[in-house]
Amino acid sequence: MKAVDDWCRRHRHWSLKEQQQALAQKLRGHFAFYGITGNSTALSRFRFWVLGSWRRWLDRRSQRARMGWAKFNAMLERYPLPPARATRSVLRHAAKA
Repeated sequence: MKAVDDWCRRHRHWSLKEQQQALAQKLRGHFAFYGITGNSTALSRFRFWVLGSWRRWLDRRSQRARMGWAKFNAMLERYPLPPARATRSVLRHAAKA
């Protein structure tokens, strides 16, 4: 989580499209590695934490304009991040054994 927060801080000057693409790739990789059956709650928490970190660092791009959650949610409709979901099933592997 600290690495994602640091990435958001260092790349907050990038365009929203570039940030969205990079964060989506990071999330897909995290979900592919940790996305096993029964871990969906942790994946959802991680995704929510990434959204909060991204919003916080976008908020610091300007001294005047602030990005609240309403404005951020509107921006997410245009630049969505992938949903948290398990990509591997432990049960499927147990059934084969």
